[in-house]
Amino acid sequence: MATKVILESLDETPSWELLVDRIAQRLRLDLSSASQRSKVQDAFLAAEMDLEWSGTVVYALDGTFRRPQGQGDPAAVTEGELRDVADAVLRLGWPNPGHKKSRTIYECFVELGGRYRHCDVYWAMHRHLKDFKLRVVRAHWMLQDDLPAMLANPDLTIEERQELERELERDLVQKYVAWLGRRITKRRFTNGREADLFDSTRGLLIEAKIDHRDDVLIAHGMGQAMYYRSLDALPIDTKIAVLIPGRPSDEVVRLLDIYDVGLIHPDGDSFVEMLRS
Repeated sequence: MATKVILESLDETPSWELLVDRIAQRLRLDLSSASQRSKVQDAFLAAEMDLEWSGTVVYALDGTFRRPQGQGDPAAVTEGELRDVADAVLRLGWPNPGHKKSRTIYECFVELGGRYRHCDVYWAMHRHLKDFKLRVVRAHWMLQDDLPAMLANPDLTIEERQELERELERDLVQKYVAWLGRRITKRRFTNGREADLFDSTRGLLIEAKIDHRDDVLIAHGMGQAMYYRSLDALPIDTKIAVLIPGRPSDEVVRLLDIYDVGLIHPDGDSFVEMLRS
């Protein structure tokens, strides 16, 4: 259906926003609903990529869609040339001086000046940069070690920052569980509170925080874990730990040691666990 809407609208050189609206109307979905808007955008992206790859449409630098013109249109790249596209993206500079610490794929496409198709920039970034050089959160691509800078972006609303933090925490938790190699899940308490992870095998409550450079945030996570340990008559020997994306300051390490709180953080492709006995 999304493909049909795009093709029907091409003679108008429609914008992304106009097509989103029309696809939502055709699918009878409400764009004010986050879940339904996501369905519309997913359908649109899949259709747009397929039409670009097949040479049926051109996504122009001004954000509109049109029919191919031949001369002047960016050429399709081969699978082997995708790495060249990824290298060109990296050469844009990360973070870009004087601007925000992240880019969307569309921003990369525009800054490359139309040398490559939007779909090829998209695939090159996902194939050769994602989780290697860059990471993506809610369409924002940034250097792996620039997450604190992303969180400090003054352009983020309070709601966007909170959602970004939740997504980053979920990503960190999922990577840790995958590394651990066995199933551990959240622990919901009778008062409605929820610990990020509870390892029943080790009697270990874990609270995740996303910025290892923010001492106060880690201390807050420690306090949450201590509070959770007091709920629902958990055994007195239940251990607690904080899970963060890097080694914190020496002051935080000393704080956690004083209160017998464990520390878990990534180290390359694995994780370091400094757990209290």
